[in-house]
Amino acid sequence: MKAPDQDRAGTGTHADVPPVFSLPWRTLHAPRRTTGHERRRLDPERGLLKRAERLIDRLTARYVYPHLLGVWQPYSWLLPRRFALAVATISPPLWPPEVHELRVLLLSDIHTGAFLHPEVLGPILEELMRLQPDLVAVTGDIVEGRVEDLDGFLPALAVLARAPLGAWYCFGNHDYFTGDPQRIRELLASIHIQTLCNEARVLREARGDFVVGGLDDRTLGRPDWRRLTAAHGPPHLLLAHHPDDFYEAERRGVAVMLSGHTHGGQIRLPGRPPIVRQSYFCLDEGLYVHGATMLAVTRGLGAVGLPWRMGANPEAILLHIRAGSTTLPRHEQDRPTSLG
Repeated sequence: MKAPDQDRAGTGTHADVPPVFSLPWRTLHAPRRTTGHERRRLDPERGLLKRAERLIDRLTARYVYPHLLGVWQPYSWLLPRRFALAVATISPPLWPPEVHELRVLLLSDIHTGAFLHPEVLGPILEELMRLQPDLVAVTGDIVEGRVEDLDGFLPALAVLARAPLGAWYCFGNHDYFTGDPQRIRELLASIHIQTLCNEARVLREARGDFVVGGLDDRTLGRPDWRRLTAAHGPPHLLLAHHPDDFYEAERRGVAVMLSGHTHGGQIRLPGRPPIVRQSYFCLDEGLYVHGATMLAVTRGLGAVGLPWRMGANPEAILLHIRAGSTTLPRHEQDRPTSLG
């Protein structure tokens, strides 16, 4: 699959970006249709090397970087200089027609902790909320490797809960590095960010009802599709940290899935695919469509492993979802609403 183009800052106008918005922005390319057969030669989530990488990642996140970066934090320098908003409008075939429009701010992989200062993150989040999204979705890895990584960051993150339909979270693999993901859930709840772990909620507002759900982390958690879909059927909007859950989401009739995890490669050469790929199905960043399901994968805000990014700058995505008039093939119309 062709590598996405590199960043181009927005120079014109966009209906979803106010003229006074102070951060750089770009428009995402149209969704890329996948065959479902794209694969890496090696599954990045399996094998001895991956187990070793995960162990080293966990140890450095918890015991090394908090000490080494006490006086040297290059990522706090880089983030405000390289961050850009990505903007896209989509019309998912399975989106409920009565919900004519929904504006979702997608964030992921913030990785609070040793690499970041709260006073660096805070102004970026404040400016993003000037976009007035209806809902904020944060798809995991809010910490680097310790619950204490959130110390000092809760006031900066609290601004996300201003969205009228709330701020929602799902667990990522780094949340499990802490050994206590439930404590993360409690801390986020204290600032009115709600965590969905194999759970779904019906959101009701003037334009109609839709279901938002969150799937547990694919790598270290226990994804439970039966529990996720038991009460309300497949979510219209699904938060899942790992994009490789996409094809299962499509099989189960999810309208839109939101993910992170990949960092877009974090370090990559211009115009080339990621050097280190975290998605077995090559779902590295941007928009995808398979069958009647759409996927948005954000590069995320933070960094992991190295306090740096190159060729895959940090981002958030403003996703404008519009009800479409697409007529589905009969086999899509007959899709079951719940699978075991």
